[in-house]
Amino acid sequence: MIHFVDPDRYRAMKATGKLPSPKGVAFSIIKLLQRDDFRVSELVQLVQSDPAIAGRLLKFANAAAFGRARPIVSLQRAIVALGAFRVRDLVIGLSVMHSHTSGQCEEFDYGAFWGHSLATGIACQELAHFAQISSEELFTLGLLARVGELAMASLFPGEYAAVLRRAREETQDIGACEREAFDMDHQQLGATMLAEWGMPEMLIQAAYHHEQPDLAGFRDGSRVQTLTHSLNFARSLAEICMANEEARWSLLPGLLTRAARLGISGDALNDTVDRMVRRWREWGAMLQVRTQEIPPFAEILAASPPSRRVSTTNLEQNGRAAAPRLHVQLVGIPLADLPTLMQQIESLGHLPVLVDSSPEALRHALRQPTQIVIADLATPSLTPASFCRILRQTPAGKESYALLLASPGSESLILEAIDAGADDVLVKPLDIQTLRVRLNTATRMLLLREEIQRERRGIMRSTDEFAVAHRRLLQAALTDALTQLPNRRHGLDFLASEWAFAQANSLPMACLLLDVDHFKKINDGYGHAAGDALLRQLADLLKRASRVEDMVFRYGGEEFAAVLPNANARAAAQIAERIRSVVERYHFLWEDKSIPVTLSIGVANVGNEPDSQALIKAADAALYEAKRAGRNRVVVAR
Repeated sequence: MIHFVDPDRYRAMKATGKLPSPKGVAFSIIKLLQRDDFRVSELVQLVQSDPAIAGRLLKFANAAAFGRARPIVSLQRAIVALGAFRVRDLVIGLSVMHSHTSGQCEEFDYGAFWGHSLATGIACQELAHFAQISSEELFTLGLLARVGELAMASLFPGEYAAVLRRAREETQDIGACEREAFDMDHQQLGATMLAEWGMPEMLIQAAYHHEQPDLAGFRDGSRVQTLTHSLNFARSLAEICMANEEARWSLLPGLLTRAARLGISGDALNDTVDRMVRRWREWGAMLQVRTQEIPPFAEILAASPPSRRVSTTNLEQNGRAAAPRLHVQLVGIPLADLPTLMQQIESLGHLPVLVDSSPEALRHALRQPTQIVIADLATPSLTPASFCRILRQTPAGKESYALLLASPGSESLILEAIDAGADDVLVKPLDIQTLRVRLNTATRMLLLREEIQRERRGIMRSTDEFAVAHRRLLQAALTDALTQLPNRRHGLDFLASEWAFAQANSLPMACLLLDVDHFKKINDGYGHAAGDALLRQLADLLKRASRVEDMVFRYGGEEFAAVLPNANARAAAQIAERIRSVVERYHFLWEDKSIPVTLSIGVANVGNEPDSQALIKAADAALYEAKRAGRNRVVVAR
């Protein structure tokens, strides 16, 4: 249940003029689409008045995800392809973004907010097939899911800055802090704004509940539950995109868990994330929204944790385990120091590997480093920053333990080396005890990283297994065991969402109810095993006889139903008659015997029904008329 902001209070907020809202063309489009008699030509004219919005709508219409063979170059065709109400939602999102790129709330990072929101929107698009909803609507949902936070920062800049500081410093829930300070939270305010802008109810529900989807109470397997979890996953993925390396590491387990709940396994997750990041960067450049480069997702998963997360003090308290023999690469060590250092390394049980000091040889060696690298900061043309940058460019270099040697009095270089990413710095001259401690620390660090990677690989395997199991359980919960068609629960949920979409977008739609004539006689004459076999054959036949976009499901017993999106009365009647004719001519076989089968079909089209249940009730009444009139016929509800 959504708790909206009190209407009187919301009107007072709007009267301040501070509340984020669509401007210009977007506001005019909202007003236009509130009319029942609006024409597409009027919408095209409005969009044409803003070239930037027109260009972005064309780009959306031509996105590869829509699967169109030829590019759309006409704005009118783009708007028809997207649908008037999807155009409205897209323009609202883009308008709010460009009207509120900065503000007065000091603790609110406007650039990071829109970078995160854009990443969420594009991640939502990548998940459209999981949520069973159009990618255009999901983009707008992701873009505006956190709009309540922006509204709080706009309405109460000083007070909200204090709330954000308190939540961060005391690690408190932001919603609880908001409710204490304002007697409402960003979820309530955001849902109220989305409702005012005319967003579909299911999208508002998802935005309101997506931060804690398990508390929403949605029915398992329902489209609104899947949509809410998809948005929750998209938000988590956006946090990965915006985070630095250290924070990204800690966010990964939660992301993997959310992916598994949606049934997304490892390989699919890698492809989804990498494709989403590419599009995020592309759209960020076009919309002038903050983004950042991140490594391929497979590389993020395989990486070790940032070394500064591990305490060397704690490591040295773990006892003196036998250390493995490691290769130690020596880079730029002066000739005078080299024999002693090599002897010390060998005496500690490791193998020194000398690197040629020429610049080309140094670069080559650092691209293929050993487990431990010791480099002298006095090496010409080898600054700490350049050393670490070259070393960390490869996966092997990121795993190496980098130990730098500094001369006495070079404190600035030591600080520079640590900031650049070196694991440790030692001041010359070295004694063997100091070197022993540092190499033991490096060895334990490498062993710890290897152990963490093994655990991470185990988590990935478990995640994949959970994702597969979750998909199977979800499929079983939504599938009729006998016919392998969607079951009644799944079918009625699909009917409800398609009915709502058809109503919101003034689109045609129809529902069929189909009943096997005299099925009891078939059971009595041939046996229940024959009846079950007949229903399985009929289910397969109905799937082949319907359109790709239709959903055929088992309604109960010998009754089936079909949801026909974007089918007017004439098309629905033709589809129903084709199904009836195909079934009548088909040879249903049981133990080499042919069983004659006919169907009675009731057809109902979207009209002025208050809900989807009224539509299926009308189809049921038409089915009853078909039976009463002699069966094996199609009757369209009046």
